[in-house]
Amino acid sequence: MKDEFYLNRRSRDRANVKIPAQYFIKSKSMRYESCTIINLSRTGAAVLFFPNEIVRSGSLVFLDVVIPKTFEQITLRGELKRVYAKGEMAVGGIKFETMLPEKVFNSLT
Repeated sequence: MKDEFYLNRRSRDRANVKIPAQYFIKSKSMRYESCTIINLSRTGAAVLFFPNEIVRSGSLVFLDVVIPKTFEQITLRGELKRVYAKGEMAVGGIKFETMLPEKVFNSLT
């Protein structure tokens, strides 16, 4: 119930998605790791990080995403605002540095 309230209080439309992505955390390494975007808005995303990955709030995150039905790849840059455990995985809330254009948001959702 708490998670549902938290997601519903956002000022921007959010979409539950399942988008495979690659990320790296600038302060950690320049090596890309796999993740899944599970919730998306024009100003941020919830990202499912796989086990063995240590992610910390305040980190600068780069997400590389291929737009479905295209070969176009975009890089989303933002700050990891919060991290919480979800089973053996970790979910991180990322606030983008710039708002996604509506066209890009619509193509991802």
